Amino acid sequence: MLTIRELPFEAIQIYPSSSFEGREILFRVHHHDYQFLIGNSTHPFPLGVKHFFKEKDICPFCHKLIYAVPLGQQLCLEFQKNLPALLQFFQEEYSDAF
Repeated sequence: MLTIRELPFEAIQIYPSSSFEGREILFRVHHHDYQFLIGNSTHPFPLGVKHFFKEKDICPFCHKLIYAVPLGQQLCLEFQKNLPALLQFFQEEYSDAF
């Protein structure tokens, strides 16, 4: 099980989504990129976390073989189990973006 606050987050980008009402958060953990989708701008709720790998590799969390984007944009099952904690982390640490 992931402990969100202990992960070494890097390269965090938070921005309004251009394809739905909500936000997208790009982040890197252990040299792997992920995309966190958050619905609704006024009352945010987590939608999912997708792998956003630039090269084919194995996810260090769910241990699946992930292809490079756009083919590899699959949900990360380990992050999926921790969506509320992940949203809370970003809302607390990056409150200006919400």
